[in-house]
Amino acid sequence: MEPFPHQDASSRRAWSRLWVALATLLLFAGPSSAGIRGPGKYSGVVVFDRWDGCLLFSSVYLMYISEVVKDDLRSYAGQAIQIDALDVLQRVNPGDGLIRKFKVLGPAPEKHLGAIPEGLFLVADGPFPNRGLPAVTLEIRNQGAKSATVDSSKIGLALLTKKQEGYYAFDPSDGPSTAIITRVSVLNPGGKFWWSLDGVKHSFSYTIDPENRLPHSFDLDPGRSRSTTVTFEIPPGEYQFISGYGGGVHEERSLVSNPVSFDVNEAPVGRQSLLDYPVRIWSHLRK
Repeated sequence: MEPFPHQDASSRRAWSRLWVALATLLLFAGPSSAGIRGPGKYSGVVVFDRWDGCLLFSSVYLMYISEVVKDDLRSYAGQAIQIDALDVLQRVNPGDGLIRKFKVLGPAPEKHLGAIPEGLFLVADGPFPNRGLPAVTLEIRNQGAKSATVDSSKIGLALLTKKQEGYYAFDPSDGPSTAIITRVSVLNPGGKFWWSLDGVKHSFSYTIDPENRLPHSFDLDPGRSRSTTVTFEIPPGEYQFISGYGGGVHEERSLVSNPVSFDVNEAPVGRQSLLDYPVRIWSHLRK
């Protein structure tokens, strides 16, 4: 996320005008590959997070579903669907968007080149402390009858958090939560997202364990799996981790892991401690 100075009211208005101008230039001057989010067809897995915010999750990418219309997707929770988005808000391009009106078209399509191997599943486990920081293990399993080739660039991850007053000014979410780490795959060794609020810098970073980092592609025989570990350095708050596989840029069917929820509390010694939150494992992952 881009830094956003947040000082007095006049400076906030000035920065708002500047960012709106920049966003407008990006929106109209950039090519389609820049990530413009507008009306059209979007595919993804419907996710309701621990705060009851709604997302359309497509591995590396996500779109927020407005609070006004999210109940129309409750019966599709956990399913990969395709919708026709009729009203879309994107505050910054490139960036995630908010779908405010839509029609459900049916199951997400599965294109030949992007087909997900039968029997592939993602399982997230945690949280657990890693050098005093919260960490999650992400495992990809082949529970099918045939060998499967996995493309690690299609394994995306996101960290959601409960929104607080004064959060990122250009966050498109109108719900109770937002993604503070998003639009990254497990091939990234790590990254940092930050902005400034009232003179205080807020940073959210993650690191993929170099000891078990996944290769760009690999084969999994039936019954086999590979895993990697993601460690977060984040301020106190409420969080939820999810991961996904495939789907492209909301183009076709994708998979999503079970969510892992946790709270990070203040620690008197300056290190982060964990307060576990019940982890929901979806039924199809218990096979």
